Amino acid sequence: MEISVEGNTSDSSVSHQSAIDVKGLYKSFGRLSVLEDISLSVKEGEVVSVIGPSGSGKSTLARCICRLERIDSGEIYLYGQRTDGQKHSNSDIARLVGMIFQQFNLFPHLSVLDNLTLSPMRILGLSREEAQENAMALLKRVGLEEKQNARPNQLSGGQCQRVAIARALAMSPKIMLFDEPTSALDPELVGEVLEVIAGLVDSGMTMMIITHEMMFAKEVSDRVLFMADGNIVEQGHPKKIFTSPEVPRTQIFLQRLLAHFGKELTEGEKRGECSHGA
Repeated sequence: MEISVEGNTSDSSVSHQSAIDVKGLYKSFGRLSVLEDISLSVKEGEVVSVIGPSGSGKSTLARCICRLERIDSGEIYLYGQRTDGQKHSNSDIARLVGMIFQQFNLFPHLSVLDNLTLSPMRILGLSREEAQENAMALLKRVGLEEKQNARPNQLSGGQCQRVAIARALAMSPKIMLFDEPTSALDPELVGEVLEVIAGLVDSGMTMMIITHEMMFAKEVSDRVLFMADGNIVEQGHPKKIFTSPEVPRTQIFLQRLLAHFGKELTEGEKRGECSHGA
């Protein structure tokens, strides 16, 4: 049963509908409780960054939304339709949500071009010609059209992640989820991936970004969620969360980051120095 999506994101006069709704979500692995009564909503066109210490449940939350993990209790809705059961196929979910992982998960035996065309041909029913045309446009978008015939082991980590983003976009998803997309990269390769993500932000894509790149989250997000111990501790506009958090747990987390990011993280916005560009 395919999920229908109403509305036109290109029409600014249309009020933004809810793209993701999570209600009372609980998830455990054995006796380890990972998510406890999580509720959140992401509107169409909104960019929400999720920050917090390792082990706080951020990645598990994204995997539950994509239905890569079965939840213990609660409800998950995508565009108003409940998706945490078996009513919708995995193909239905893949048409709606693209997910980028810490590891790139490219097919090592396929060329870059074939990595991008496989799912659109099998799931969307595109012809090879249509899929290849779309794939080349996406490779150009992420600056890798000259790598169409390369295998993943011939690419840098940053290039692999850009290919992974293009592959997710090849399914024309309405929502993109990023699970620490730069954590496996060498520092000098992080910028090229963030630039691609920033381009998606500028295009109006609905996104949830789980990240340790705090300055990037501060710059591109409409809203920031701080998670700790399986809970959403605090959320709000980036300026509020980073410059004047109200909850002591959030304050402690940000204070620990000052040595790495400097005072710019917790001071007022200084656009231009950390601008993500187009």
